[in-house]
Amino acid sequence: MAKSLPIFSSRADFRFPAPNSNALPPQQGRQGVAYVTASGNFHRQVVRGRPAMIQELGSAKIRHLKVERWKRHRYRDRSVLFLLPPPAIGEHVAIRLFLEVFMARAQPREVALLGSDAATDVYAGMPGLAVYPAWMAHDELKRFNAVVDLNDVPARREIEFWPVDMEAALYDLFGLPAPDPIEEAAVRSTGEPIRVGILPLASSPMRTLPLELVLGLNDALRGDGMDVRVVLNPQQNQSALLRAALDAASDNLDYIEDTRSVADLLRLMRQFDYAIFADSGPAHLSKLEQRPGAAIFTSAPSDLLLGRHRNLLPIQAQYDSDFCQAPCGLAKLRRMADGRVGCMASLGVARDDLPRTVDGPDPDMVRRFLLEDPVPCVAAIASDAARIAVDIRADLQRRLR
Repeated sequence: MAKSLPIFSSRADFRFPAPNSNALPPQQGRQGVAYVTASGNFHRQVVRGRPAMIQELGSAKIRHLKVERWKRHRYRDRSVLFLLPPPAIGEHVAIRLFLEVFMARAQPREVALLGSDAATDVYAGMPGLAVYPAWMAHDELKRFNAVVDLNDVPARREIEFWPVDMEAALYDLFGLPAPDPIEEAAVRSTGEPIRVGILPLASSPMRTLPLELVLGLNDALRGDGMDVRVVLNPQQNQSALLRAALDAASDNLDYIEDTRSVADLLRLMRQFDYAIFADSGPAHLSKLEQRPGAAIFTSAPSDLLLGRHRNLLPIQAQYDSDFCQAPCGLAKLRRMADGRVGCMASLGVARDDLPRTVDGPDPDMVRRFLLEDPVPCVAAIASDAARIAVDIRADLQRRLR
């Protein structure tokens, strides 16, 4: 089975760091060498975005394994290249966890990843793994005995309507026994005030925690004598909007806003005794070190996304209407022909009648759904902020050791 990857060369030596990543050195490229890329972002922004420097040379045909052969193929003592899906952090955390099991049990001679992009830091520190964030030399492809394209995981075909337990799916597709569920993570008491991080941001306002919930959690936990910090990301437009709204509502908040990469975020999370997450990349990153905390889910099902991991208390939005019931599984906002934007409940349409997804950044839309008119399941957790705070306080106290 053949797959095409773009080939390019550069008119000068070049160096491009992977976005949102600083745990590994930036890739270096040489003038005139033919490279292939599996990163859609790099292809759009650099290969096609810098024609004065980069020359696109066509495409390379790569024979990769059909999905049905993944569990039958012999990997022992062979070189394996994995082509990675777009950089949704949660999927890449699942892939890393799978690779740890795969490398131990299948015992390949070499494992390489192509296309880690903004998820590159997720794979930093894994022994025996070669990571190519955006490109590799075309000639290097010859050394791999097997190429596996993880974009081909069948459940990913419906990812816009229902998320995937990527870790469990990969164990099944490769015929590997899934590791046992991990026991609940404890909160270690040191005699000092318990350090709590609130990480409210997600990539979409459909999943970012509402203002009322952040304020309620901050006040409740501070009232218990805890050291509470709200973690924001100044590189995100909705982060600045949320910060301004929080400041206008309260002067009793402390912030951390200096995380520039996934590695920075992992280091920061180690400083907290307990963390509260939106349904977001950071919630999935907590699985790597089993950091204790809680995760609040709106449209996505908590059981599926947490999988075998028990380090986070799952809290699911409670919402039901004629058009959907949380969790509905919808991943992105949709835009109607008349310009209205929303989800099934806010647009008043059934799943089969949903229009196309919203394309490109839209600051006015982000402001509206973040602060003025959130989708109904996000509004539901805002209305339920007091109960959620009670549940999180009880979970935190129960885990204290």
